[in-house]
Amino acid sequence: MSEELLIIPGEVGEGFLEHARAPRNLGEMAHPDGQAKGVGSCGDWITVALRVQDEVITEVKVLPQGCIYTTVCASAVGELARGLRLDEALELTPQDLEKTLGGLPEDHLHCARLAVNTLGEAIADCYARHG
Repeated sequence: MSEELLIIPGEVGEGFLEHARAPRNLGEMAHPDGQAKGVGSCGDWITVALRVQDEVITEVKVLPQGCIYTTVCASAVGELARGLRLDEALELTPQDLEKTLGGLPEDHLHCARLAVNTLGEAIADCYARHG
């Protein structure tokens, strides 16, 4: 059974729809170099796990639980972070995510903050584990 998305024109873009139709980076990672779980103000949560080589993020896995906006933001943050140096990934903002997705409804901007903040916590965990 497929779930139809009710999207209000102008609130999201094609990037959002692509991640909604086929979320990327979903899954768990054995022995990550860094990992974090973030819980949003709405109760949704995201786990982000990272594989890092020479300070570059080589793999990202996310496990989102919540609304479609949380899933899409988790999927997209993995795409944005992969290939970046850890310090570059720490500079990602919720606005970067919103731009990549082609927009988010005002009442779901917190999903972008949740994804970016959880990525930052996973990077902090990586530094704590590996210096």
